[in-house]
Amino acid sequence: MPDLKKLTELLKKIKIPAKMPDLKGMALKAKETYHKDKKKVIIFALVAIVLIIVGARVMGNVGKTLFKKKEAPKKVAALTAEEEATPVKIYKVKKMDFKDTLPVMGNIKGFKEINMSFQVAGIIESYNFEEGEKIQEGDIVASLIQRDALLKLKYSEVELKKAQKLFEIGAIGPIKLEQSKLEYESAKSDLDKTNIYAMSNGYLGSKLKDVGSYVNPSMAEDNIGVFVQLDKVYAEFNIIEKDIPKITLGQKVEVFADAFPAKSFQGSVDRIAPIVEGRSRTEMIKVELDNKDDLLKPGMFVRALVATYEKKDALVIPASSAKKKEKEAEYVVFVVHKDEPKKEEAEAPKEKPKKLLGLFPMKKKEAPKKDEAAAMQEKPIEYGTIEVRKIKPGYITQDAFEVEEGLKEDESIVSEVQEDFKDKARVEIAEVQEGLI
Repeated sequence: MPDLKKLTELLKKIKIPAKMPDLKGMALKAKETYHKDKKKVIIFALVAIVLIIVGARVMGNVGKTLFKKKEAPKKVAALTAEEEATPVKIYKVKKMDFKDTLPVMGNIKGFKEINMSFQVAGIIESYNFEEGEKIQEGDIVASLIQRDALLKLKYSEVELKKAQKLFEIGAIGPIKLEQSKLEYESAKSDLDKTNIYAMSNGYLGSKLKDVGSYVNPSMAEDNIGVFVQLDKVYAEFNIIEKDIPKITLGQKVEVFADAFPAKSFQGSVDRIAPIVEGRSRTEMIKVELDNKDDLLKPGMFVRALVATYEKKDALVIPASSAKKKEKEAEYVVFVVHKDEPKKEEAEAPKEKPKKLLGLFPMKKKEAPKKDEAAAMQEKPIEYGTIEVRKIKPGYITQDAFEVEEGLKEDESIVSEVQEDFKDKARVEIAEVQEGLI
């Protein structure tokens, strides 16, 4: 049972308001306020949710960053000597007969090309030969009208006979007789001057005057023709200035004419002009050629190879394999010392495929194709070490390089130097060059 006394005291403490509040009105007012702020509450709630999610993620990343373990740095594998090797092409040094030639172009000239002219003035009476016709030594090539010369010779002959008779009877002295003899010889010489005689065997190259033309020996343009000797001919070539030091007397020359593509003519440098022509900056050389068959004609275009250098058993390397050191003014090559081949491990014998109780026979493998077979039989890659070596050069051309000292036969060198190798550098032998070119 409750204590009535305590209950009564409690009721006295509770103050009951004189007028009860309007609970219904308060409820309506609260409902209106809720509907007005409903949208704001929803938006606020969504924003709060997004902020909570983002904050959680940020705090998680920060925690991972602060408390995660540092990973040990990965080790980079060091390159092997084979991986560092530079691929190169090598050339095996050999002794050979070294010959250098200089290609030139020129024309054929007669061994003797003489402009013919009379020694006295007169009118051309005749030509005894046609152009290109062969002439023997002593033949009369052309003549002037000789009437006056013959009269003078006849008169001097009569005077000489008269003087001889007078001298015999003592009517004149020896001086007068000698004078008559000289006049006769002079008249005879004047007659001979009306003819042009061939001094040797040859050809009439060309006629420059016609019969009936007046000629005067004092005028240079009054040549009547050209006499050509063709049992020997000259090939004339113009040498450009930079090649002049390569030319010397007596060098062998092989001459080729377009008219005879299957034949060559052998000769030698016979004459070298002492001056360089100003306009062309060239020096003329003459090569003497035998022409007994009269195949080569003056004016023919010819090509030739002048043997400027010859040496037997010379050590010759490609010009691209030598490198010039500008500071030291010397040449070096890069000798390649090949690595000794490693012993290959014996391959384990392959087991023969077993048949499964004779029910499923194994299929035979197809033979590899040619390309695959070649790939399977490829030689193993060869490596070597570089040795930088000084050499003493001999004769140098655009493509070849003679070595006098510094190399031995059968040594291998880098044939195409693309870079300046260091001593003991590693290289991979990609190709072996067999010849100079």
